[in-house]
Amino acid sequence: MLNAKTLIIIFLILSLDFVQSEKLPRKQLSGVMIWESQENYRKKIATGRINILSFNVWGLPISLSGHDQQRRFEAMGDSLKTIKADIIGLQETFHPLLRENLLTSLSQNFYAYSDFKRNRTVLPFIHMDCYGGLMTFSVFPILKETFYPFPIEPNTSIIEKIGKKGFLISYIQHGENIIRVINTHLYAGNNPTAEKMRLNQIKYIHEILANEETYCKETFLIGDFNIHHPSVAYSDVYEYIVGNMSFDDSKPEICDDDYTYDFHNAYTPLDEKRSKLDYVFIHESQKRTANILSQSRTFDTQPISDHYGWKVCLKI
Repeated sequence: MLNAKTLIIIFLILSLDFVQSEKLPRKQLSGVMIWESQENYRKKIATGRINILSFNVWGLPISLSGHDQQRRFEAMGDSLKTIKADIIGLQETFHPLLRENLLTSLSQNFYAYSDFKRNRTVLPFIHMDCYGGLMTFSVFPILKETFYPFPIEPNTSIIEKIGKKGFLISYIQHGENIIRVINTHLYAGNNPTAEKMRLNQIKYIHEILANEETYCKETFLIGDFNIHHPSVAYSDVYEYIVGNMSFDDSKPEICDDDYTYDFHNAYTPLDEKRSKLDYVFIHESQKRTANILSQSRTFDTQPISDHYGWKVCLKI
């Protein structure tokens, strides 16, 4: 979750100056590696198991005291590989050095579809991404991907305007089937105005999904929703997701070890309320075919962000 008091100093003006970089190449492998990759792919498909990770990496676009960015950014890719996730949805990958490190570290293990090297200039010395801080990686081929920025409302904060958040829809090949993953990061803030903004954003996602093709076997809605779990406090956005959008929370009841935003994390402010802000939602039309085997938060012993990740293991 962004710290408004710290960041408001950073984002003084807005700019629409975009800098286009080269298209990110697909995974490049040697002949032997291709055979091994295909064999591993067949075995993984045969098990029907999929590990999905959602993780806010806290990759703000400038260096700030106490954020330990150099160490965290350098360790991020290797740390993600230790989680053994098949599909990774990241949020707050605003910093270009973080994205470069992730692409370099994960390129031999994961597919990435969008041009995550592409930057936009906010100020002469601040460069940010063009996908609202979102990145999606998959060990399975990504066939198609589209980013939808959230509409800017009159009372949208300047930090949220700079972030240009939205949601990234990825269509992923899983054997003979296609999986749809929606990765998002909703409006930050623990107040009624922020909750109203989040509700408008989730309704926008619902509107877009209603017009999307529905040939997918599974649909997962993942990300940092900045909403309290009902075990912590009521949320209109949570109720809309499980009610109007017909998604099931992978963890409808949480315990003490399930908070993903927790002051026990050395990077999280001590005065912040413990909560679960990060989710994997499964569309209820697939709840009989996507059985949850296990789930837990990640990086809780060695935090590399102000959030813990949330990983769900399913069997399709």
